[in-house]
Amino acid sequence: MVTRHFITLGGQWGPRQVHYRRAGQGPALLMLHQSPKSSADLLPLIHAWASQFTVIAPDTPGFGLSDALGLDQAPMETFAAAALELADALGLERFGVFGFHTGASMAVALARLAPERVTACTANGLVALTAEERGDILTHYLPPLEILGDGSHLASLWNRMRDQSVFFPWYDRTLKARLDLDPAPTEAVQDSLVELLRSGDHYRVGYGAAFTFEPVPALQAMTVPTLVTAAPPDPLVGHLQRLPGAAACVQIRAAAEANAANDACLAHLQRHPGGPVPPPPDTAPLAARPWQSMVTVPGGQLRVYRVDAPSGRPLLLQHDATGSAGLLAPLAAPLAGRRPVLAVDLPGHSESDPLLAPGEVTIERHREVLAAALAALGVEELDASGFGAGALVALELARVAPRQVHRLVLAEPPASDPAGVTELREHGLPAWTPQWHGGHLLLCWHMVRDQALFHPWYRRRRAGIVWQPPQIDPVAIHARVLELQKAPQMSRLTWQAQCDYPLLDRLAEVAAPVLLCAPRWSPTAAHAEALQLAHPRCAFQVLPDAPADWGPAFAEFCDR
Repeated sequence: MVTRHFITLGGQWGPRQVHYRRAGQGPALLMLHQSPKSSADLLPLIHAWASQFTVIAPDTPGFGLSDALGLDQAPMETFAAAALELADALGLERFGVFGFHTGASMAVALARLAPERVTACTANGLVALTAEERGDILTHYLPPLEILGDGSHLASLWNRMRDQSVFFPWYDRTLKARLDLDPAPTEAVQDSLVELLRSGDHYRVGYGAAFTFEPVPALQAMTVPTLVTAAPPDPLVGHLQRLPGAAACVQIRAAAEANAANDACLAHLQRHPGGPVPPPPDTAPLAARPWQSMVTVPGGQLRVYRVDAPSGRPLLLQHDATGSAGLLAPLAAPLAGRRPVLAVDLPGHSESDPLLAPGEVTIERHREVLAAALAALGVEELDASGFGAGALVALELARVAPRQVHRLVLAEPPASDPAGVTELREHGLPAWTPQWHGGHLLLCWHMVRDQALFHPWYRRRRAGIVWQPPQIDPVAIHARVLELQKAPQMSRLTWQAQCDYPLLDRLAEVAAPVLLCAPRWSPTAAHAEALQLAHPRCAFQVLPDAPADWGPAFAEFCDR
């Protein structure tokens, strides 16, 4: 079983969190992924090798869910030092290390940095550039990731992800650079794109560290038993011959195919095992800003964002069908020190495991999983708030557990009139799967953008103009598009579940004080006010125009 964890560090690069995967029993093995991906890319090997080792596979700084180091550029030795800082925090005194591509460079740098700690080093696909190649790659391989208002940056990135399996390097679209292999499947391109978008423009720092790393001097001075390998169709297999004069403890050996290369790495690591691995430490908070943790519930894990306070009843912020806990972190940040706040990714959304089968996605089932998470977190009493579908999950929590939920905030509650709901259920969030040409990305971009311009967005008519300052900041649109790309199916199923939920009837069953609210610019503002008129015991409030000010508005109501 592979479990996911966050650990909070406070060393050379200040307070930061590292997300890592852990599996198995036995000697310690640190596994390092390629750029711009995360430890998820290593899951097949993690599962295969967990019977031999206790595998620790971190998202390296700035990738996946790990915080960046706050540097615009850094040598690979800096990333190696960050990996050693993680090993110290996890109590890994002696460990083997495996790395693939960027991770291979990091593994070699780490073995040189701490030879007394690394029992064996395996590097699969170690890049070794000539001076001419390095200059060319540093000039062309790492363009800035600029978010454009028309979403065209997504189309450009998609084309790049496709070309990475057609040409090497990807920007050299010539016959000489053609790769003799099948293009990556659409699903693999989608995964690579999402991983790149997770890291944002920081992707250039990790990649740049690999491209500037000089492996030859490191291998010549190596004192750790080391295996450097690669196998076709990896274009880096040709780089093995560029590694002359390595130390006696270093083997440089090509393999016939990818499985053989990994098998050779496994055998090498087994011959030089690491030491024992302590239990995973609890996740410590970050002072005065949101921090992340994983919570285990029946069937898997959910990601949680939190802010801390010395005392006070926790406030739950529950995201909508197309959002995530991460999108709500800016709302939680102003409440740091004032009251505890937590935001949970619903099952199958963003960074949480897909715990619900398609046929069982309902508001009630989401509430059950959320309740299990709150119990695991030891939250016995709270105030609950939510947006869209998240508002309904919070409402259901208050209805089923009236002693647990003291006050309830329903922000931007979804439409509840039968005619409107039927139409929204069918058209409000279209179904899509990744397309080989990347067209699904622009569909998603313009859907999110038009949601701020028209109501309903899919009609795009004069009668539906949203007459408020347009909420079309490209960075905000990009963030929501990323969340939709992480969970296209579950987002739509949760959207449909909100349309099926009997809001009017269930609202009447809630005992806690209720605040219905929305900003003036939201198409749901009129509906929220109408709900208050139908339920006079509820309060209604117009939220500030800036979403960053909503958290304090919720807390003010809950503090009454």
